[in-house]
Amino acid sequence: MKHLFVWGLLLLASVLSGCATNSMTGRSQLSLVSPESVMKQSTLHYGNLLGDLRKKDKVLVNTDLTRRIDQITNRLIAQAVLYRPETAQWNWRVSVIDDIKTINAFCMPGGLMAIYTGLAEGLQATDDEIAQVMGHEIGHALANHGAEKMSVQVASSVAVLAASAVVSSNSQQFQNNQALLTVSALAFVNLPNSRTAETEADRIGIELAARAGYKPQAAVSLWQKMMRANKEKGGSDFWRTHPSSERRIEFLRGLEPPMQALYTRASASMTPPFDWLHGDKARRPQMDGSRPLAFYSESWDAFAKGRSELGAGSALGFTFVQGKLFKLYSDKSWRDLAQETLDANFRMDLAYFYLGQSAAGLGFDEAARTYLARAAELAGTADASCAKHLMVSCSGIDVIQASRAP
Repeated sequence: MKHLFVWGLLLLASVLSGCATNSMTGRSQLSLVSPESVMKQSTLHYGNLLGDLRKKDKVLVNTDLTRRIDQITNRLIAQAVLYRPETAQWNWRVSVIDDIKTINAFCMPGGLMAIYTGLAEGLQATDDEIAQVMGHEIGHALANHGAEKMSVQVASSVAVLAASAVVSSNSQQFQNNQALLTVSALAFVNLPNSRTAETEADRIGIELAARAGYKPQAAVSLWQKMMRANKEKGGSDFWRTHPSSERRIEFLRGLEPPMQALYTRASASMTPPFDWLHGDKARRPQMDGSRPLAFYSESWDAFAKGRSELGAGSALGFTFVQGKLFKLYSDKSWRDLAQETLDANFRMDLAYFYLGQSAAGLGFDEAARTYLARAAELAGTADASCAKHLMVSCSGIDVIQASRAP
């Protein structure tokens, strides 16, 4: 069984190394399955699902409700592509499924969506509330939760095989252990939606809706309606994949003040978006990949206003990410550069230079001037100058000269 032991360790090592940082959420995700492969599978599944439903005459076409859903979803997509510009090439679709008993909605990887009449009409949902639920579903797709979920399923299967190989003394025992551990993995790992993924989708959804001109207060009223419906009907399909609690409602209520500011600005300047669902794909708006939006957080808000202060941090930690920071700078990936620099949290002239360049690239001109001035100031000190630091290099950048650029 020595070969099984070695094989098990190799499998386990492959799982542990398969993590990547999601540039939009900033969270490390298991990434054993590529988003592209998941999108191909979702396209196949979506086509099969809708094909079966059409045979049963369960897909609504050209009704007041479908036109209403199209309008809401188009406005949400117009915001979504600003956060992930590459999604402008997704085959965005939304279908309305005629099933008044089903309270559910979904968005598969690649932007393939559906909403059931049980949610839209059965709950008597307002446009603002529908925008919240569809924004939440789009949030799952934007944050690559589908690929992450499938990666977790793959990892659990691999971990089962690895653990079986490690603890088994012969082939029969290996098979027995594999069967037992698989049951445990299904019970504790392969859950429909993690709490982290749900929180991220809530967070993304309420902001998409606010920027699209839909009231953020509707996020709370929507989930209150959902909770009432769940109690009255003894559970729903939506509830099984979207676990909720009073804590979730309080989380959304806490986001209302900053989201209200986004909603107010959006409502004052809302213009009809491009028809992402039915328009000519070749004529879609061109997205600037170097200037994607970042989702609201107190730290990002402080950065955009020029108020970020870097801390003591770790010179060694900054050295480890220095190559990544320089590549982001060279690629003009301004949002990611700012986030990575803030995460490194190291008081250094080069770090403030990166913040200044990121702010300028993202259009935060006043903040850019503040950070570049700070970089030039620190460049003249002994302890915070990369040129004078024993561990941190300047990556070939003349911080003083570069910081003088407008």
